[in-house]
Amino acid sequence: MKILMLDRSIGFDPKDREARPLGARQRGFIALAEALVARGHKVEARRNGGIDLDHHGVAWRQLDSAMPPFGGDPVDRVLVWRDAELLRHPSIPEGSDCWLWFDGMVSDLNADKARLALLETGAQVIFTHEDHGKAFDGDIAKCPIVIAPGACPAFAMASNMHWAFESRENLAVTVANSKTGIAQIIRIWSAYVAPKVPGAILEIYASDLFSAMAGENDDVSEELVDMVRDNIDKGVRVCHPMPEADMAERIATARAFLHHGKYGNDQVGQWIYDALAAATPVVSYGGIAKARVENGKTGYIVPDETAYGNLVMQLLADRQIFASQSEAARNSRREWLNVAGELEKL
Repeated sequence: MKILMLDRSIGFDPKDREARPLGARQRGFIALAEALVARGHKVEARRNGGIDLDHHGVAWRQLDSAMPPFGGDPVDRVLVWRDAELLRHPSIPEGSDCWLWFDGMVSDLNADKARLALLETGAQVIFTHEDHGKAFDGDIAKCPIVIAPGACPAFAMASNMHWAFESRENLAVTVANSKTGIAQIIRIWSAYVAPKVPGAILEIYASDLFSAMAGENDDVSEELVDMVRDNIDKGVRVCHPMPEADMAERIATARAFLHHGKYGNDQVGQWIYDALAAATPVVSYGGIAKARVENGKTGYIVPDETAYGNLVMQLLADRQIFASQSEAARNSRREWLNVAGELEKL
């Protein structure tokens, strides 16, 4: 099929994935485009900014290019990324069969402009987990379906270099920002993990907290900055997010991926899928993790701080527990290639 993909987020090029940290939205868009090509489709991906180039088989073009998709050849499918109003974009040929991949807040999809775009185009709405779609009350021609996202390829590749417990560092990793539960994770680490696992390191990848530690971000509370400083001797480290391959290597070197789950509006769980593909078990309070983690098998969904801390401690210190969870995560990993295959069946 000839598939046109449209995204209206930040400006980026696919090569940026190798040079700088990108958001989950952009990384998923790139990975799915490349997965569709790998399955034999022709893909033209349009986004804000960037340059026109062909990369890994995908024709990357600017969103507002005046040129028709595929040089004017018929388009078999249009995949709009997250933004229902993009269904009316002038680059979409009239009468096209459209999919809307939606992993945002359902309240946005219930807004008048979004609902009108769905009614006018007859687009197939694709939600990313079962509970996500239950809040949608739109009356549209096609019943919404659910397709979960997948891990980016770099994480599965990185896991192949770190099979054994001994090949992993005494390390836990979390990717977050200052408003998504970092303070509680640090508190749990300080009270339950550090005293029982000497030498263990907690790496927090958070750009806002990293800049605040350097005195360059006033939006982060002084209390959180002080908490980090007070726990440096207990192994807490704040790091700037890295390009995808570097993040994959670091997560694949860890014995646990820490996710909070009580804060924020994440409906994707991209980092959770990435961690599991890296064969790194996940510990979380829930949220989107409930739809991504097999509790007790590929990680843990916990009720309180005590359980959270004790399970992180066990993953770091107990070879058998880590090996069982890591192997299950590796064997059940889901990649964007799986997503592409499910899209083909629609």
